[in-house]
Amino acid sequence: MIPGYETAIGFGMGFLGSIPLAGPVALLVMTKGLSREFYRAGFIACGASLAEGIMAACAFAGVGIIYERFPDMERVFQWLGTAVLVGVGAWFWIRGLSRSSPAEPQPERQEGGMSAFLIGFGLVIGNLGMIGTWGAAIAAIETTGILSPGSGHAVAFGLGVCAGVFSWFLLLLKLICKYGDIIADSALNILVKVIGCVLCVAGLVAGGALLMSA
Repeated sequence: MIPGYETAIGFGMGFLGSIPLAGPVALLVMTKGLSREFYRAGFIACGASLAEGIMAACAFAGVGIIYERFPDMERVFQWLGTAVLVGVGAWFWIRGLSRSSPAEPQPERQEGGMSAFLIGFGLVIGNLGMIGTWGAAIAAIETTGILSPGSGHAVAFGLGVCAGVFSWFLLLLKLICKYGDIIADSALNILVKVIGCVLCVAGLVAGGALLMSA
């Protein structure tokens, strides 16, 4: 196996998998960036990236077999994921985007980094159903023959995923920093509320499906 191969594959999967802006972490990072809170947005992205790297590494190492041995745990994880979607979606749906426009630019207060990091980390690590999601993604790419999951290279794969996710969020914040001010606040507020509504509805639909399959 070529050294760094799993890391490169993990980087690509983490970067491409983070591009959709419908996720709670992406929406939170985006709104913090649009509010010019880049310091906190960066720490949220860092926490979420680390958590997703851990999830991906666990799935790569074969932790997904837990679902086969303990089916009830998968059910619990699915409900946790549903609760996260509904909670975060409802919060953004109700709150929308609040972006202040001071007369003179003020330097951002460099505080709250650890709390922002824990928010990002908690949003991902609390949704343990993501292990199943990563397990499915890894299984799908394994069928192509370009990846061989196993505990031996799980850390390398997880580091790649972590770097890929964080790289996307960093690029997103760079774009917001450069172009965010040209977008009308009203349009952004509507966008945030719509995405929040979509997340909330998706969570409710997922919950309904879980009840129907019980």
